[in-house]
Amino acid sequence: MSLTTAPRLTALLIDHDDSFTYNVKTWLSARFLVDVVHHMDFKNLAEHKKYDLVVFFFFFKSPTDYPHSLKKLLNTPIDPSILGICLGLQMMTIAENGKVTTYSPPLHGKTSVLKSSVDAINGKKVARYHSMICQLPDATFETIATADNSPMWVEHKTKRWMGFQFHPESFLTEDPELYLNAIVDWVST
Repeated sequence: MSLTTAPRLTALLIDHDDSFTYNVKTWLSARFLVDVVHHMDFKNLAEHKKYDLVVFFFFFKSPTDYPHSLKKLLNTPIDPSILGICLGLQMMTIAENGKVTTYSPPLHGKTSVLKSSVDAINGKKVARYHSMICQLPDATFETIATADNSPMWVEHKTKRWMGFQFHPESFLTEDPELYLNAIVDWVST
């Protein structure tokens, strides 16, 4: 008897000198084969077509501090699917002519409760580590969940982009597998 398993999805995680990068890699590795590339070694998405998912992830700087990554995101073809976590979502916002403003007080290592019309995520606690917040162009993004009247989970209406302002990989986030499964379902459609 031969046991076969379905091929795992693949993900490329772009490291922007972030101390959380390998936490995200570990979290994604439950469902994806994950490679990590430093943002300065990342050439363009055309060279990375073999990946099902590309993840833009940042730390305490502004997305405008990485103009080369922003340019690569702006020139992204529809495939592969792009996930922006935290400042990755903020980079998507800037790329689509939204605004990113200072959020006060900064939420570093704090939890908030999601509000959503999706029953499975409504009321879930999520970890936040940010001092900036997105003002999304409504015509471009659909908001899946909010916290404190701020977008926390969005999907682009015409591109294969999804973004989380919160950290789904954090031990402070309730039910992190729920978000990982949602990403897998989204990438697989």
